[in-house]
Amino acid sequence: MHKVFISGSISIKKLDTQAITHLDSIMANKHTVLIGDAFGIDKAVQQYLFQHDYQSVIVYYSGDKIRNNISHWQTKQIPNENHLTGKSLYQLKDVAMAHDSDYGLMIWDGKSSGTKYNMENMTKLGKPFTVIEN
Repeated sequence: MHKVFISGSISIKKLDTQAITHLDSIMANKHTVLIGDAFGIDKAVQQYLFQHDYQSVIVYYSGDKIRNNISHWQTKQIPNENHLTGKSLYQLKDVAMAHDSDYGLMIWDGKSSGTKYNMENMTKLGKPFTVIEN
């Protein structure tokens, strides 16, 4: 079983068939899903996993409070020791998920700098990932 970091664009609110196929495979193989707490893809993936009663999920967040944890899954708060704000704050959780994962699934709108940053980080770490351009 692997830990799969799922990342994606905030602009994408619905999962396409390709994303659903990948999520179904992740669940069938009983991989642990590492997902953020943002709106967009993070929330859409959480909703899909919740609808399928999937429990092997860890929701990562940085800052003082979690934004989305639809099924009250296990959480991992990433400390914000440098009092970062905005995108820099949220990148803390992304860096942690990339580090903790074995594999990545990026559901990208082709523009999101956050998802692009995650792909670059996974490449630097030498970790494989799949990109679904939505």
